[in-house]
Amino acid sequence: MEFMQVILLAVVQGLTEFLPVSSSGHLVLVQHFLHAFEGDVALDVILHGGTLLAVLVVYRREIRRLLRFDAAAVQYIVALAVGTLPAIAVGLLLKDRIAAMFADPRGTAVALIVTGLILLSTRFARSEMRRVPGDWHPVPPSLPKALLIGSAQAVAIIPGISRSGSTIAASLWLGLPRDESARFSFLLAVPAIVGALVLHFLDGGLRSEANPAALAVGAIVAFLVGMVAIRLTALLVVQRHFWKFSFYCLALGVTMFLLLGR
Repeated sequence: MEFMQVILLAVVQGLTEFLPVSSSGHLVLVQHFLHAFEGDVALDVILHGGTLLAVLVVYRREIRRLLRFDAAAVQYIVALAVGTLPAIAVGLLLKDRIAAMFADPRGTAVALIVTGLILLSTRFARSEMRRVPGDWHPVPPSLPKALLIGSAQAVAIIPGISRSGSTIAASLWLGLPRDESARFSFLLAVPAIVGALVLHFLDGGLRSEANPAALAVGAIVAFLVGMVAIRLTALLVVQRHFWKFSFYCLALGVTMFLLLGR
């Protein structure tokens, strides 16, 4: 039973980390209704590790390009670093308060409604279509734009606020091309997830209710499902269907809020 529960959570994590519907929000709600692993932040982080590997594999060409450390690559890396700063600040200053949010499924339901409204707003954002196909050349957003996108990521630390949804929405509203909005969002996830892993190790390691074998299987499942979700989300952003996820988030948020209020 424990293996099945962890695998279910891993599938949810892999799909919802990159689809703009909030992985943390779904994990909180699924854990609540399963009555299993509630507040198990260690399990959440390990599943995030599986999705981190998915980003590294899907965007391996871009990462290799950035590792050339030429002028364009360094500018892009600096933009990613600036975009990571708000999440670091929020994570360090509000760590205990954030941990408490993971034990509040009704608050998560409200946050899902907020995510739905964020996604719906992108229906009206004007942004370019994807660039001409070919080798990717790093063209970073300006540092002020990177900071704003990073601020959206920091807000998404709240369970129920989608990280990919918030950062892609911010990128689209700031005028980034659609393909670059998805790319910058997913690459920005790398330092965010690594930072979460480091923080938990510094707090005394990762201790979970699940046994190590179940955790390993969960990480693998999250990795495989995550690769599919990354490619699907990037495609939907380019094809201007991204905003349609708002209907799902709004419906789920309202339904869960009403159910949990009883």
